[in-house]
Amino acid sequence: MADKKKKNGDPIRDVDEIIELSDEAGNVIAFELLDIVDYEGTEYAILFPCDDPESEEVVITVLTDDPDNPEQELYLPVEDEALLNRVFDYFKQVDAEYYNFK
Repeated sequence: MADKKKKNGDPIRDVDEIIELSDEAGNVIAFELLDIVDYEGTEYAILFPCDDPESEEVVITVLTDDPDNPEQELYLPVEDEALLNRVFDYFKQVDAEYYNFK
């Protein structure tokens, strides 16, 4: 799937890419990277929890450069519920041909 293109011509990232993030308690959680979308000039990662394949929810994080390590990105939580909904709606729109949304 890495060679497929989104409707806007941008390449889709490899869907087999696994991202491991730590929660507030320090627990490491693995996510499948579904896509990274640019919404209103900001990049958001759309992540699916690997430990719950029956889940119908995704996790959306904002991507930003790590000030301590410029070659690494930080995946930060998005607190604004309305923004989360807009980003998810945009993701469904641009990736409709690749994923089956209910």
